Amino acid sequence: MTLPALRRLSISLALGTSGVLLAMVIASLVTGATQETHEHFHPPAEYATNLLAHPAGVRLVFALDIAFLALYTGFFAALAAYLHAVGRPFTRLALGALLAVSFLDIVEDHNILSFLSLAEAGQPIDVSDIRLQEVISSTKFSISYVSLFLFGIAIPRTDPISWTLSLFLTVGTLFTAVLGYGAPPAWRDSLDNGRWVGFLVGFVIAILWLRKAPDDAPSRIEAGN
Repeated sequence: MTLPALRRLSISLALGTSGVLLAMVIASLVTGATQETHEHFHPPAEYATNLLAHPAGVRLVFALDIAFLALYTGFFAALAAYLHAVGRPFTRLALGALLAVSFLDIVEDHNILSFLSLAEAGQPIDVSDIRLQEVISSTKFSISYVSLFLFGIAIPRTDPISWTLSLFLTVGTLFTAVLGYGAPPAWRDSLDNGRWVGFLVGFVIAILWLRKAPDDAPSRIEAGN
């Protein structure tokens, strides 16, 4: 693909990802179900009660999350292809980490949905399984921080918008990681909600940068790949 084609594809995927992200936020507001509640440890009885409070909403949110992860994987793959074509560093490593995030996201989604099935059948959820789920979710986010940081380094810093995107992905990501793991549990809900805002802001900045990103570097992407 040519550089302009990769840019257009990246923009289209960023718009699609943002649209599904907004749909997930709206679904959570309407149904009362959230993904984040089930990414953290709760005692088994409480965990099951949280799942059974909005079972249809839980299924809807996680169904949308499958679409979301497919789209964000496509976006970062296209972005990595563009950045690699213009000779930027760390693009393959950044994409590799992102693919690990996608895999863990899939495991997380289906693991939590299996907990919902257990709760609906009146079967107990094992405390060790809930603890493992928290580890999976935390690992997913930690690897995502690595991926985003590397993408931030790869962004060519040639104008204010590219600098903004690079700093957002590097400094902003590190700040989010330290705050997320170091903040007291009482801040958890606010930080979880702020993560979605951060995603949307990041996609908006990326779209603004991609609209004016350079097309004059020789592409190493073969046509048809």
